[in-house]
Amino acid sequence: MIKDRLTTSQIVVQLFAAMVGVGILTLPETVGAKAGVDSWIVIFAAGFLAMVAVSIMAYLGNRFPGKSIIHYAPTLIGKMLGTIVLLAFLLYFLMFVGTVVRISADVTKLFLLDLTPVEVIIIGMLTISSYLVLHGVNAIARFNEFIQPLALLLLLLVLTQTIRDTDFGRILPVLGDGIQPLMHALPSTFFSFMGFEILLFIQPFMEQPRGAQRAALISIGATMILYVIVTILCIAVLGKSEVTLVEYPTLAIIKNIEVPGAFIERLDSIMMMVWIPFAVTTIVMFHYCASLIASQMLGLQEHRVIALYMIPLVFLIAVLPRNILEVDKWSKWASWLGVSLIAVVPIWLVLVYKWKKRRKSA
Repeated sequence: MIKDRLTTSQIVVQLFAAMVGVGILTLPETVGAKAGVDSWIVIFAAGFLAMVAVSIMAYLGNRFPGKSIIHYAPTLIGKMLGTIVLLAFLLYFLMFVGTVVRISADVTKLFLLDLTPVEVIIIGMLTISSYLVLHGVNAIARFNEFIQPLALLLLLLVLTQTIRDTDFGRILPVLGDGIQPLMHALPSTFFSFMGFEILLFIQPFMEQPRGAQRAALISIGATMILYVIVTILCIAVLGKSEVTLVEYPTLAIIKNIEVPGAFIERLDSIMMMVWIPFAVTTIVMFHYCASLIASQMLGLQEHRVIALYMIPLVFLIAVLPRNILEVDKWSKWASWLGVSLIAVVPIWLVLVYKWKKRRKSA
């Protein structure tokens, strides 16, 4: 019996927290390298695909009230296939947590703690994540409700300071290179929306599960608008060619801000303090879902012990890549695994559900 309960607004914040993270810093460069000035169009397209995918997930959750995919996947496709699917999700979540922790630690070391070993930063992030995960989904929800609106407000305030350096003529012409570059950029852009799939695991915690689809669509819409704003500003300030030459374009445009009176010298440091909560909340949500899968597959009443056992494994995943190129490779492996699961599993389960329902009614 599920004791923890989440409101619809908390689900919105949870999904937003899971999606918004590293993408704020890297998306403009990633999508800009393939789509150029039409990057914002690709973001809308990727957001629409995410909305379609999450609607299918919400539909599944509504067919099995009070149950997550951990329970209804084995029921629909059999224990063996269901276990394989859940193990694939577990591997994906662990890889995702490990790579996000490593990227977050690398960025923090580069811009804030240049003398601190990256391993120490990783341990610090995992400690914060584990503390929240051990206290359960309600504690995570309350933390996100407090930190996400504050971080988002500060982010938008910092971004407004870039307006004086923008030239919106740099985002023209629209579709000047045709639609083919947009199609090439779509998969990597979709990666930045990943995180909404946690709905498969947290929908049973909702007080009103029927509101899952609406909550998910709101969170994806908010993420999409934020990504579009950040990407347009990066291109309008740096230009379509320069944005592809910078590893973290969002930090680059903020670094160039000159505050009148010079009472703040480094807005990029403030941006980092704003971004770290986004990264941490992403880590927390995936860490929690991974511990939820493992504990329920083992038949445990609590997820806390498993969450602690996962820390050394996640730490190992985070420190194994030797450089930024290997980190990027690991991140792409995790993303493609996640996309494969998102694209195949929910549709497969819906088709099996409808087939079994038709056989019963026949």
